[in-house]
Amino acid sequence: MTTLIVRENTLLKARPEQSTELPDNEKFFVARGEYGIKSAEKVRGHYKVVLDNPLGGRDDWYVFEGHVSVINAGTLVVTTETIFKTEPLQSGSLKDDQKATVEQRELAVKRFDERGSHLRVELVNPLNDRTDWYIYTGHVETLNIEDYKPPSETIPEPTKPTGRLIRIAGKGQVRTTDSIVPGGNFTWAEATKDGTRLPVNETITNNIIRMAKRMDEVRSRLGDRSITITSWYRPPAINRAVGGASRSTHLQGHGVDFVVAGLSPSAVQRQLDPWWSGGLGYGRTFTHLDNRSYRVRWNYG
Repeated sequence: MTTLIVRENTLLKARPEQSTELPDNEKFFVARGEYGIKSAEKVRGHYKVVLDNPLGGRDDWYVFEGHVSVINAGTLVVTTETIFKTEPLQSGSLKDDQKATVEQRELAVKRFDERGSHLRVELVNPLNDRTDWYIYTGHVETLNIEDYKPPSETIPEPTKPTGRLIRIAGKGQVRTTDSIVPGGNFTWAEATKDGTRLPVNETITNNIIRMAKRMDEVRSRLGDRSITITSWYRPPAINRAVGGASRSTHLQGHGVDFVVAGLSPSAVQRQLDPWWSGGLGYGRTFTHLDNRSYRVRWNYG
């Protein structure tokens, strides 16, 4: 069984188009939650899904890829601070490269089995470049897909197009859910933190648009994997508040921090390194890319 995880309120669509281009009878609002599906396939920045239980009078819909996750496995719920280990031993007897700190509270797992006081798990997304780990059973709970229950909240009636109207310097009025580049995979919500960080001039707007085109290339280079943006444009005050560099490329709209489904940050850097001519760095939980005029590489330690 497969589950569609809706991470934020969104629209199901009869066609893989911008929601503003579809009539109301080709859209259906769904709230955050978990939905059972028979199948899912990627089509033009969307998932085409067939639902277990029809919504809006139909069971086949398209949904924007950036708003959902598709899980074909169980979920490992970390209930207390713990570590992953390469062997089912006391952590004090293992070397540093045989252990990994766990930051996430929920991790998708393909399979797991008990090994004494530990679980041996195979993760969907690698941790420190590996998917096979041991973890103490007293620190986690496991949920199989078969145990998932449908969302308890009531599904609201279809609404008008989603996304707030914002004004972008040099471009005019757009919706936060609009693609930055027509037909592209990245929205103004992702570049502006849902409309809370608006570019202050047309130069920054143009940098955002150029970077959105490059990020579509990045996505293609990485096998059309889903990309989650964690930080894009930052006004000076925000940049100072988060401890950004005084000349951060985020200030000019062409620095992007992101996470790629199924790839560690270091793996993303390795794959993009031969091709990308600007700035490319990574930390424990994200990759940074910018469109500066010279090549530079780093990691955040």
